[in-house]
Amino acid sequence: MKKVLLEYANLIAYTITGLIFGLSFFLIFINFYHMEEINTPADVSAYNATNKQLINDKIATIKNNISVYDQSSYTGSLNIYGLNTAKIKLEECVKALESEELVKYFDQNTVYVKDVYDFSIDFKNIVLNDCLVMQLKSMFSTDTVATLPNYNIIKPYVDLNIDNLLDSSSYVQSNLENVDHYYFSTDINKANFFDLTEDSYADIMNTYQNSLDLLVEVSNWYRSVVVGG
Repeated sequence: MKKVLLEYANLIAYTITGLIFGLSFFLIFINFYHMEEINTPADVSAYNATNKQLINDKIATIKNNISVYDQSSYTGSLNIYGLNTAKIKLEECVKALESEELVKYFDQNTVYVKDVYDFSIDFKNIVLNDCLVMQLKSMFSTDTVATLPNYNIIKPYVDLNIDNLLDSSSYVQSNLENVDHYYFSTDINKANFFDLTEDSYADIMNTYQNSLDLLVEVSNWYRSVVVGG
């Protein structure tokens, strides 16, 4: 009796082991097809060319607007500490926008899901966090900048737009992080990954452009403050 039970136990153990190995090979197999899906590229060369020109034009506008103030030649009556703070903060944003970490994405002709995910991370860290939050938002939290004209109008406008931009970026990043799932590769799935790659890239670029639009608005405010004061 013991011998029979032992044989049954061995049989069950071998069966379980076989199922585990079978499942492992199955997962490896479908992962191979999943890798094929996420390696579907999207052509963004024409899209990048247009956006790169728009970005350069907006950065040039920001630079031109903040260049109207020079402490050594300023003869107005406004708080120079507020003017200095605002100019420094905007200049730091320009440096972030022109950083190599961001510019490299506009020279790519094709992108994969991983490229778009990396773009979303760099955009969030450099533009949203380093520029909009650390520079722009903090700028409007200083007492000296609060003394400048129309502060009570521009501050809530900036705060609202930064919050919206942060939400938009998080949504795109979340979608990209959820592409890790298992199923067989089909033409429909490949098309879906292509759409995800292209659409996510477009969404990030649109958020990028909206971030620049906000900075242009703030620089316009700064220019009007300096010229009018």
